[in-house]
Amino acid sequence: PLYQTYSDFAIQKEIHRQTVIRNISKTSMDYAMEFAARFREKTSARGSPVPAVSQTTLWQQQPTVRDSGLLDQLTVDQIKYQESMFEVLTSESSYLRSLYVLTEHFMENRELTDTIIISDRKTLFSNILKVREVSERFLKDLEEHIFKEIVFPDICDILHYHAQHNFSTYIDYVRNQTYQEKTYSRLMKSNEQFAAVINRLQELPQCQRLPFISFLLLPFQRITRIKMLIENILKRTKEGTPEEQTASKALTSVSKIIDCCNRDVGKMRQMEELIEISKMLEFDKFRAIPIISETRFLEKKGELQEMSKSKTFVNMRAKFSPVYLFLFNDHLLITIKKGSDRYVVMDHTHRSLVQAQPLDECFGGATYENCFNLIMLENHQGRTMERLLKAPTKSDMQRWLAAFPSTTKEDVDEEVIYEDWADCPQVQCVEQYIAQQADELNLEPTEIVNVIRKTNEALGWYEGVRLSDGQKGWFPDTNVIEITNEHVRRRNVKERYRVSQA
Repeated sequence: PLYQTYSDFAIQKEIHRQTVIRNISKTSMDYAMEFAARFREKTSARGSPVPAVSQTTLWQQQPTVRDSGLLDQLTVDQIKYQESMFEVLTSESSYLRSLYVLTEHFMENRELTDTIIISDRKTLFSNILKVREVSERFLKDLEEHIFKEIVFPDICDILHYHAQHNFSTYIDYVRNQTYQEKTYSRLMKSNEQFAAVINRLQELPQCQRLPFISFLLLPFQRITRIKMLIENILKRTKEGTPEEQTASKALTSVSKIIDCCNRDVGKMRQMEELIEISKMLEFDKFRAIPIISETRFLEKKGELQEMSKSKTFVNMRAKFSPVYLFLFNDHLLITIKKGSDRYVVMDHTHRSLVQAQPLDECFGGATYENCFNLIMLENHQGRTMERLLKAPTKSDMQRWLAAFPSTTKEDVDEEVIYEDWADCPQVQCVEQYIAQQADELNLEPTEIVNVIRKTNEALGWYEGVRLSDGQKGWFPDTNVIEITNEHVRRRNVKERYRVSQA
């Protein structure tokens, strides 16, 4: 199968592992075999220049393994260890097959090439040929190692070597991803010939009706998956052995590659965002401040309603007018929207001079619902300013309060905060979430998150810490499911501790 199909299968298998109510007579491998059987029923390998390892996805189902009689001599843990390493090989083979579709079916298609200029083609496909070469060498080394013996030795030395010497190619590809996505989006909107050819190519059998963009995103998905595969190997490696040390080195090397990818992409997106914001801002009433800085990044933005009261005794009704806030890591701007993409700055101050406080209980009724006080201890004019702001929902209000560490109340109404790691809920992502704000957390299916804060609404938000890397942020509760099985939760904690200590 193509890598996208494998990836979907791997995601569903991991979600199943976290949520299934286990039959006491079945082992983890039984469930894996059931999934593999279903997987083969739903997919079939297409023609590809990449030699298929086998039609089966499990090591123990390879004909040479099955006929050798060795399975009767191995323990369940030993079989799991072999399977965890064998999956690196089978998934790399699937990944390389998808890369061939991207390069030969799309990139080398003459009709598609004729629809775009050279610079757009270079941006669109980046260094994908080098990425393919890296995958070819990696797969070749894996095959030579694994097929020497039926029960093959540790492969983490191969993973470590390629992470040290070859996987840096992924950094160059991922660094270009922001421009790649923008170029593709622009071409699909403005170039009818390009869009027509892409749509036609996507429908051909080689593509298995998968969208072109899914092929462009493969490299970063793959290097991230390799890290997860190494973690699985490490969990099944005996403690205190040379194999554990090698797995730990491989994990560290691959983690550094992923960190570089995330850091470079993050920096480029942050700088682009600052450039866009600086173009939208107008400083009419006072001197402009420079927005673009290498050390600055946007943490949160959004529209709120500012309340003002009439000064006459005749009309004391609260009036609201929209304001738009830009909260950076070091500065806060309060603006008024002017047109579709222009903002007039009304006030600003350093981030450290801002406090946000929930309203006292005496402020009741619908008028003050979702309201909070925003206090500038010293604004750009050197004055103390207090504003009463109304958020569209309770979740939005709570997230704005959480953005400022000066909140005086420990608990906000309709909010649950977990201070003890032992008590905090654990959730698993079942649907991808792409962060819309800097205080949000990108989530991929199967990722586990410890929840530290909940907002109690029909469509609420959670604030949590991702187990794999300790990243913290907000995400909607609709994209995750809670892990209610205490055994599964404890297992996740133990596995993460094992990986972190190796």
